[in-house]
Amino acid sequence: MDTHDRSIPLALNKDILELLDTLNIGFLHMDMNFGILEVNEKVIEWYGGTREDLVGHDSREFFSPEDFAHLMDLDKGFVNQSAYQYQYEFYLPNKFGERFPFLLSQSVNKDAMGNPASTNVLLTNISEQKRMQEELLMTNSALTASQEALENEKKMIEAILFGIGDCVTIFDHEGKLLLSNPMGKEIRGNRTTPLLDLDTLSEKILNLEIAGEHRQFVGRIEVIHDNQGLVKAYVEIFKETTDQIKLEERENELLIMRRQIQREKIESEMIGVSPAMQKVFDLILRCAEVDSSILILGETGVGKELAARAIHSQSRRKGNPFVAVNCGSIPEPLLESELFGHEKGAFTGAVASRTGLFRDADGGTLFLDEVGDLNISLQVKILRALQEKEIRPVGGSRTYPINVRIISATNRNLNELITKGLFREDLYYRIAVIPLTIPPLRERQEDILYLAEHFIKKHCKRNNMARKRLDPETRQLLLSHPWPGNIRELENSIEYAVAMCRSSLIKQSDFPIQMVASSEMPRYYKETQGTNAKFSPTSMQHEHASSLLSLRTWEYEERQLIADTLEKCRGNRKAAADFLGMSRSTLWRKIRMYHLI
Repeated sequence: MDTHDRSIPLALNKDILELLDTLNIGFLHMDMNFGILEVNEKVIEWYGGTREDLVGHDSREFFSPEDFAHLMDLDKGFVNQSAYQYQYEFYLPNKFGERFPFLLSQSVNKDAMGNPASTNVLLTNISEQKRMQEELLMTNSALTASQEALENEKKMIEAILFGIGDCVTIFDHEGKLLLSNPMGKEIRGNRTTPLLDLDTLSEKILNLEIAGEHRQFVGRIEVIHDNQGLVKAYVEIFKETTDQIKLEERENELLIMRRQIQREKIESEMIGVSPAMQKVFDLILRCAEVDSSILILGETGVGKELAARAIHSQSRRKGNPFVAVNCGSIPEPLLESELFGHEKGAFTGAVASRTGLFRDADGGTLFLDEVGDLNISLQVKILRALQEKEIRPVGGSRTYPINVRIISATNRNLNELITKGLFREDLYYRIAVIPLTIPPLRERQEDILYLAEHFIKKHCKRNNMARKRLDPETRQLLLSHPWPGNIRELENSIEYAVAMCRSSLIKQSDFPIQMVASSEMPRYYKETQGTNAKFSPTSMQHEHASSLLSLRTWEYEERQLIADTLEKCRGNRKAAADFLGMSRSTLWRKIRMYHLI
């Protein structure tokens, strides 16, 4: 309805008021001296009073002088621009003095002479939109600096989304246009007929081109009946989803970026380029997004605790403690006290109370390493704690609530232990909601050299050394070694080699001698078979047993390796020295030192 070209009577048509009452929009009809001529039921409901509290009153009664002056400044700004329809936001008070944000849409009615006669004011309560906008702004402020550009665009989309209202257009029972709000006029243009079939009550998606821009809306028809149940009018309502779609796209981009950042952080702590480790990283990220119990499986030294820490550091519990305990390293009588705590005097030596690791990890993660080593009685107590989410200290009479996430790890086959009656099946299903298996190093050779370079850099930096590198033969040695101790063995070997290396190039001879032997013995044994040897096992017998007792473990292993090598090489010292990666003079010195002649 165009109010520019007709005069509006002081007494509004009751049908129009009844139609407005069906919408979630307030309506005021005011004279040009700020007197309230008429209101609909929605305004009365929002105000919290009666019609008599509003109709016939001067609107200035409801505002402080400062607020009214501000309102007039906004109003005059549009009037000075010769605007007869305009819109702005303002906080309006109710009967109890509470102030709520509203979107005011005003249009000026003219009399027959073309002079302003009265004003129509449509009120839309935007409290919920404001609240949601504030929550989104608070959430957005937590994003990292690397996402600022995308975040600014997101805020702009949100501002657009909450700044617009639904398109509402009212038609009479014959489909004739009665009233359309400003948004509706923008969408409809000069069209006076419905965009939807008035007989269709289901929602429909419309893609419209408005001012050269493609926009999407979800539209529906609401039918208004009179007291006799006859159709009185139709309300065509469109909600724009264009910006919601853009916002969802941006949210997906942010999620992808956040996951990529998390992925890079995990890969900086757990080196791995092999397909097997890429799958492990993906599973770690998914585990971090939920709060389920996780069982990490793998051989000793594969990095099970590193994986557990990565899951914790990327989860919503990351601001709370990560507490780790090796269930196999603590004597059984003490492990219960370590986990559940104890009261003072509960047992001999309990001179003070202890909270226990379950309570120490409150709000965070408790990592139970080597969980397969738990005895049955302690398994029962842990199962109860996980089921009831509470623990009782040793010697205590009261229970304490716990809020921890359990991540367990083991290098043992729990299914076999269950079959043998050494592990409870119900506890297994409780801790292994998500099983995560880390493959041994020998099954992911692609990672060996990457890990080696990482450890070289780490230990060179720690010892304030210049960066070292591996020669080709050493790289092949690392790739051929079976690594029974997995990553832990690899790091220890690299640390040893970095310490022994006297140049910038790490060679085979810089590594522990037993590692070289285990990788190369079959080849050298074959090469030295049939040679003219002068060495026999009897030549290794000696009368220096007392001196052997003083040897350190690694010295004893080195002595045994040299003796085995000499035997395999039939006493050929040159072949043995070549095999061991040392000069003949060094080999001779060690033979004398270890009394092998």
